[in-house]
Amino acid sequence: MAPLSRRHFLVVTGFSAAAVRLRAQDPYAEDVILRAMKDELERSRQLRVVGGGGDDTPYFISYTLDDTDAFEVDASFGAVTTVTRNRFRLPNIEVRVGSYDFDNTGHIYSGLYSGSRYDTEPLPLDDDYRALREGLWLATDYAYKAAVESIARKRAALTNMAVSAEKIPDFTKADRFESLAKIAHSKLDEGAWTARMVKHSAIFDAYPEVLASGVEFHFNQDTTYYLDTDGTALRYADDAAWIFARAEGQSADGMVLRDTLAAPAFNLAKLPPDDELEASITAMASNIKALVNAPVGESFTGPVLFEPQAAAQLLAQLLGDNLRITRKPISDPNRPVNIIASEFEGRTGSRVLPEWIDVLDDPTQTSYQGKPIAGYYPFDFEGVKPEPVAVIQKGVLKTFLTTRQPTKNLRTSNGHGRFPSGFGARAAAIGNLFVKPAQTTPLAELKTRLIQMCKERDKPYGLLIRKLDFPFSGGNAEIQTLQTGSANSGGSVRPVSPPILMYRVYPDGREELIRGMRFRGVSSRSLRDILAASAETAVFDYINNGAPLARSGVNGYIALTSVISPGLLFDELEMDTTQDQLQKPALVPPPDRTASR
Repeated sequence: MAPLSRRHFLVVTGFSAAAVRLRAQDPYAEDVILRAMKDELERSRQLRVVGGGGDDTPYFISYTLDDTDAFEVDASFGAVTTVTRNRFRLPNIEVRVGSYDFDNTGHIYSGLYSGSRYDTEPLPLDDDYRALREGLWLATDYAYKAAVESIARKRAALTNMAVSAEKIPDFTKADRFESLAKIAHSKLDEGAWTARMVKHSAIFDAYPEVLASGVEFHFNQDTTYYLDTDGTALRYADDAAWIFARAEGQSADGMVLRDTLAAPAFNLAKLPPDDELEASITAMASNIKALVNAPVGESFTGPVLFEPQAAAQLLAQLLGDNLRITRKPISDPNRPVNIIASEFEGRTGSRVLPEWIDVLDDPTQTSYQGKPIAGYYPFDFEGVKPEPVAVIQKGVLKTFLTTRQPTKNLRTSNGHGRFPSGFGARAAAIGNLFVKPAQTTPLAELKTRLIQMCKERDKPYGLLIRKLDFPFSGGNAEIQTLQTGSANSGGSVRPVSPPILMYRVYPDGREELIRGMRFRGVSSRSLRDILAASAETAVFDYINNGAPLARSGVNGYIALTSVISPGLLFDELEMDTTQDQLQKPALVPPPDRTASR
């Protein structure tokens, strides 16, 4: 998310060549940000406040700083709509008081401070040592005050609660790392990227069925710094680049139809080439043209075939969101906490997939079959190096993705803390999720099998799904409608995104596109009904922002993610028509796009 300021060389009379070489070899001497963080962290070790029922001396402090240079350009129908450039240095300070066994986190109000304080703000962009120290000091002051107040609240809450038979520590130790890589960011050609987005967005001009559209380019050049009192010291590039395209149309009955494209990469060179992007955007426009003229689907129960991309999108939701355990915080009396638990919680050692499927999350990989994948990261949010984790073996759930907050039976981190979370903790998330079947069948044969199953069950057709609306491109109201429908039908506690491209497959092999459908009663338990997997696979890269359905456009921290999956044939799924209120078509016809600009 931001470039490192270039190193300045000073030529001073009497400054020896040996001293210059020594300075160049010392990352703290040549990087003022690193030096300011180290010195202020050392000073913060001396913090002492005694009272509140215990010695509230910090036992752990971490400083994270993102030095970010962000560029964005948006275009629509061949014209630039927005160009922004944002430069900032944002600190994230963590102060823990108490001990690894019991600290200020894990209470409903952990991290909140009600007294006077200076709010944490972006740090100076200038490489001014004293100004950087000042900003870090004020941020530490706030975090320390919040920690002292939080542990007092937690102690008070526990006096009114029965003591749990099993005491789980609040924090775990992690291996110490020192990795202070030199960062060299390349210069971004803003004009060239702007021209490319204008060109790509003009593709929609040729499709009058597309009523609204846009193409966006985002590039966050970031140097991440992390230092903690356990001795870990990190400096690494944490860039993120992505292209996002959207298209929207409306059928004669008022139904709004959407299609989207997201192409993220962990550096600029990994983005798709122009010809590939143009082909994908043209396909989006063609999809909208077809969807606005497609018939509305009907309720269906029967076999469903997911092509590889759609299968990866489904598994990102049904597996990705369930491979972490959220620890329930301590609450005050009469203040219940609504925590969405993993559907896999308590099922370790149980079968959650067919016995011929393994699932591995491996954030250390940068490519798959010679093509880049987006979910690579060198260190997680807590400064822990990620490990490959075999979460499911032969269909049996073996373990979860973890952070430095212990949970029952999982006391160490495997480097998957990718988001800030509530109650003073971090949230785990997948990186590169590999779905590996031991037995496969060509996709064409799976379609033949789908048809045969429908004939055997006297079904007039089966369903084939090529693409889901994930990350979700609708609004919060639509997510709530999906969630309500899912809960009422006994499905996942989290909503599952609806299909964008769904086809009826008739006995003669003919495919008919349909619209206006959603899943009914689908949850992680549905995965046990997978009958077969395709030999073909797809890499699905997306931007996880921690929002429901990874909803597009939600601001905050992001984690680039990949799911690599084969196509999947399900024995039986339920589909229903959407319950969205239809919108009135425009009263005024659109302008003539063939007119000269």
